[in-house]
This record gives sequence, structure tokens and C-alpha cells, in this order.
Amino acid sequence: MFEFLTRRHAAQAEIPLSEVRFTREDLFVLLGGCDTGMLANGEFTIDFDQLERRGTDPWRRDMAERLSPTGLVDAEGVPSDELEIAIRPLNKPGEVLDDGSTPQAAGERETRTVSAVFYEGDGTAIKRMPGRRAGFNIVPLGPEAEWDAAFRLLSGIGALCHVGKSERIVSDVEPRIGESIVRNDADWLMSFCADHGSDGSALVDFAARLSSDRALRSSKRYIVSADYRGCTFDRSLGFSIPQGNSESFKTKCAYAFPSAGVFLTSAGAFARRGDESLMEFSVIDFVSEGTLLDYMLDFYEYPEELRRW
Repeated sequence: MFEFLTRRHAAQAEIPLSEVRFTREDLFVLLGGCDTGMLANGEFTIDFDQLERRGTDPWRRDMAERLSPTGLVDAEGVPSDELEIAIRPLNKPGEVLDDGSTPQAAGERETRTVSAVFYEGDGTAIKRMPGRRAGFNIVPLGPEAEWDAAFRLLSGIGALCHVGKSERIVSDVEPRIGESIVRNDADWLMSFCADHGSDGSALVDFAARLSSDRALRSSKRYIVSADYRGCTFDRSLGFSIPQGNSESFKTKCAYAFPSAGVFLTSAGAFARRGDESLMEFSVIDFVSEGTLLDYMLDFYEYPEELRRW
């Protein structure tokens, strides 16, 4: 009824790919379904009723009308070589890195701005543009050596600074870890570390620093990664839906303090063959080498020390 209020104007010609605006529908057509990180299209953003009634042809025609002047698609909506290469990783079972978590229910606010997918030596990000229904940019991340800097530039995350000595503390999921760090509860943290093979000095020092350093507290970022390698995406509805259906599927959800080299990570992995769901566990990492990308794409197997069978 009010379509004239949201009429989309044709994109200008010769705009760099990373500056071109794509809609959810554009990306659904180009990728044949959801993007692997499900930032543009996922369970709660696809209009399934419209898709069932009309298919994707109207979306393709609209995309071709707006974007063919850029040369990125032709008059039929077929992508150019440049665009085809750029979007190649985005619907593949690769490794995903997001600057936030995927909404888990309809109506839940989307907090992510960037979802990057790395697949067979290629890396591309989808960047959500500011504003309601503002659209998305497709940003190739360049050679592998540039991936970390490119992702951090898009997401506004600082470079990872290193601690003098690396340390890793692994445990079952324990809510009191975070609570005790925030409260700077040195006694509880020392006891916890002693139970998990650490002298506790690194964690206690970090908690003390966090309680007194406002800049460190404000530098905290929530970063999520997933390893879809080995998974098979579902196409039973006629389009691709990412599925973590391989025993090699793993996740990391980290509160990252890049300036301190510290990650408070909730990890997920299948504990044994035949399991139907991931087992979660906690990892506290003090990182002495590598980049933020190196850390987030280094996925954990389920820890042997936590097995009870």
C-alpha cells in the first residue's frame, strides 16, 4: 500500500564494491539462501510467507534494476566475476567470525555489525550499515595475512596485545567465574585456580586491574566464532540454511580484552561420537602470541580432563 515510501533508488555506477548497498533480499538471491553467519538472512529475518507465495524472482528483478548500473550484476541479476569471487565464501561451510552473537528468538535485537566467513583461503565480510533496514556492504578481506587487520577495522576492535607468559585455565561452565572477576574476589579466584592447576596470579592480577582501570573495562568486546568445516548445509526447502551438523563443529563465545591479551571464553564442542548437542565449557586464556583472528579461529576439542565417562 505504501510502497512509494520505501522505493529503492538505482545505485550509482562505478561505486567500489565495498561501498555498494545490498538488501537482505539481494544477498538471499546471490547466495542461494542464508549467509553462513546468518547476519543478513537467518531463521528470524526471512519472509517465508512471501518466499513461498512469490519465490525469489521479484527480488532478483529488483536487484538487477538497482545494481546493474554498477556492473556488479547484469540485467538478469547474474553477478559479475568480481562479485562472484567476493561472495564465494559467504554461503560455504567455513569458519565464521562475528562481532556479537546471533539472535536466538524472533524480535530479539541484532547487535552484530560484522560477520566474516573464511573458506579455502578466501575471506569476505558482510557489514551491516547503520540505520533500520539500511542494508549491507560486502567487503572482501584481501590476502590471508590481512584478515585480522581488515576484520578489526570493520568491527572497531583494537589489536591484540600479548601477555608475557601464556596461560590457559579450563573448567566446566561456572557462572561464579565472571561474577568473581567483576567483584575482584581474590580469595574465590585463588581457590578456583588452585582447583584447576593454576597458581592464580595471572587471573587475580587481571581482576584487580579490571576493577581499577576504566579504559580496560570499556575495551571489552563480545566476539563469536564457529567452525562449520565438515558440515553440510540444509537445502530441503530449496535454499541453503547453515547447519552445525558435523562432529567437527565447534564454537567460541569470548569476552575479549584485546589490550590485556585476555579472553574469557565459553566454548562448545561435541564431547563424544554420536552426541546430538554441543557440550559447553569455560576457558580463560592469557595470550602471548598471535592475532585476535588467530585466537578466535583456534577451536578447542572437548577437554579430556572434563570427561566423566
